[in-house]
Amino acid sequence: MLASQFPDWKNIGWHIGKKLRDILHQSPGDSGPSKAERKAQRLRDVLKGFAYFDDFDELCSWNASEVDPLQQANTPLLERAAPSVHDRSGPTSKVLLCHDYKGGYHDYEAIRPHKVDNKLYSCRYLQYVDTFVYFSHKLVCVPPPTWTNTLHRNGVKVLGTFILEPQSPEIERLLVKVDGRFRIAEQLASMAETFGFDGWLVNMEKAFSKNVTKDLIAFIQCLKQAMGSRRQVVWYDALNVDNEVQYQNGLTTKNIEFAQVADALFTNYKWTESKLRNSKELTLKHYINKPNVYFGVDVWAQNTNMEGPPRVTFPSDGGGGTNTGLAITRLAQDNFSTAIFAPGWTYEHFSANCSLRDGQSISEAVDRSMWEGAALPDDLGCDCQKAKPHHTSFYRSNPITQHACEFPAGSSEFFDTMFRGAFEDNSGTDVEDRHMTSVLGLQDISPKLHPVFCPLWKESTRGLLERVMYGNLSEGEDPYLTINTKLVGVAPTTPSEISRNHNDTRTQSWPTYRLCLYKIKMPADGTRRILIDYIRERASRTAKVGLYAAFGSGPAKELEYQDYELSYKSSERYVASFDMLHEDAENSAMEVGVYCKGIFERSEALPLLRIRRISIKPIPAVVSDSAFTITNIRVVQRGESPNVHKRLIWEWEGPPDAWPTGLPWSKRTGPFSHFVISADCRKLGYAHCLEFPILEEDFEIDQATSGNNVEIGVDGVLFGGGVVNAPRIIVPT
Repeated sequence: MLASQFPDWKNIGWHIGKKLRDILHQSPGDSGPSKAERKAQRLRDVLKGFAYFDDFDELCSWNASEVDPLQQANTPLLERAAPSVHDRSGPTSKVLLCHDYKGGYHDYEAIRPHKVDNKLYSCRYLQYVDTFVYFSHKLVCVPPPTWTNTLHRNGVKVLGTFILEPQSPEIERLLVKVDGRFRIAEQLASMAETFGFDGWLVNMEKAFSKNVTKDLIAFIQCLKQAMGSRRQVVWYDALNVDNEVQYQNGLTTKNIEFAQVADALFTNYKWTESKLRNSKELTLKHYINKPNVYFGVDVWAQNTNMEGPPRVTFPSDGGGGTNTGLAITRLAQDNFSTAIFAPGWTYEHFSANCSLRDGQSISEAVDRSMWEGAALPDDLGCDCQKAKPHHTSFYRSNPITQHACEFPAGSSEFFDTMFRGAFEDNSGTDVEDRHMTSVLGLQDISPKLHPVFCPLWKESTRGLLERVMYGNLSEGEDPYLTINTKLVGVAPTTPSEISRNHNDTRTQSWPTYRLCLYKIKMPADGTRRILIDYIRERASRTAKVGLYAAFGSGPAKELEYQDYELSYKSSERYVASFDMLHEDAENSAMEVGVYCKGIFERSEALPLLRIRRISIKPIPAVVSDSAFTITNIRVVQRGESPNVHKRLIWEWEGPPDAWPTGLPWSKRTGPFSHFVISADCRKLGYAHCLEFPILEEDFEIDQATSGNNVEIGVDGVLFGGGVVNAPRIIVPT
């Protein structure tokens, strides 16, 4: 009887809960900051580069002409060379990361460097990420330019979030039209262009007063049209075609109309095998591209200390957390994509203090476990440690990187890395004064630090000793990659290299060891040149050590290696360059890495090479730094009380047609990737626009030596790697 009168009777608890949630989430009129207080905070946050909007009044009154340059990303999206790397075996799944880290808009995400005690969330696995969504519980969340710059530099698309929540007022204003166009859609499209990101996640967590499905579909179409084909709209699986917030946890007839008009669907995270099967059938029936359906995975679901009902994600027993890779493995089998919700769990749930013996924090160790399958520390120190839900039997063999789609580093024209992370270690030798400085906007893709055949080589129990090459990253102001070699494994019962004749000078008989640093895809026709800035360590002087490029024509073809030996210069810093040329024009450069050919008497770790930069660019890209100049540097006063401050501003000059095809070019800073700002030879920070906010402490000087003046420097770093030094100016304090 109940089933016939109320077909949705199984979800009656959900309907009651939803109504209670809407009532309980209604904010009292006097709760939280006032409108004036929110406006004041927004104005203060402008100096950090942040932009966000709490209500429709703020959204509708926004004007692109009033945007501060500090809020704009300058780095264009690097076009990746191929949809995947050459050697991935088995199925893969595209990965979207949905940020949602501690509410968002943190000081370490600001445009000026910020002092922190330990590392906070930043993704070091960007070659495995297709799209990044910046998520916060604001009506409109604009990604901070630091995130957009670092993600664009590494080929990752960046989306902002538009979200209606149960407490959101006046939601009908979303669908108001002016001259036949949706006003809000036009505003959102203009924001994406003005702030420099790639589209929107649209999340409707509140029902309208009436069914507006047709209007919402028209709204999405309007937004897409206004943004153009280079940007995208992702629809979240919340509001359905019946005007109910009822998560489908898959592609169903309740959300397929939105999936068909948007560029992609981001499903809720409680999907099951049956949901996958049904979704697969619908994609075939309605000709929907399966990789455009992102199934959500809730990383927090693995916790046992959460208040309220347990959070559930795939697989229902132990999913999320360190087992996030299990969901990716399953989705890859059906060619669906994955949306990882709250990947910063590793830094929010665990301690970021660097308390482990190898100098890592527990957060870093868990992050490596989730992404790479590295062994977890025994004691994680979290609230659910007693149940030990994170030490599962699956995470070692099913990390995220196992079946996440891996993209080639760089583009088909250009690749550049200085091995920078999101934080610079400024601790020096004083352990008690350990601190770091955030430089989120400069982060590079991390190189592969361990050999492919034995990624967890520290725990290798293979039958024979094997010599491997591996890397370590430094994280100071001048970061570098150290390449080492050592023996790993179990002591052999047969002769190994230790017992060989080390006086044998026949180099052709020496074994060769390789470490792939980056997967790439570039033409091998001699039009690209690879540059390396390096120091050869003393331990390498008796061996051949160098850079290699690997060439191939497809996934099934065996790679051919071309070695470029690096000269030994008595531990001096040296720059070498080589043309990437293969005799077969059908081949492409697929890898760049390091090699070592030699026999070593010692089995312990030996440093061979210290690398500060690897750059690949078109050969015509050898442009004189003098072609571009930085001019008209000055200090001006900006803002209104109480936000009056000094601003350093400048301009650049140079012929745009002199810039080589294939290198990035910014709409806002031209050939310049960023600028290094200094005062009296003391670095203040980095700028990704032609302005930099000056703080009072920036002008703290030694008056005994400098009088009342400060020498200001602005040095421009080109996308091609060159540096343009501008004349210093003297500024009175």
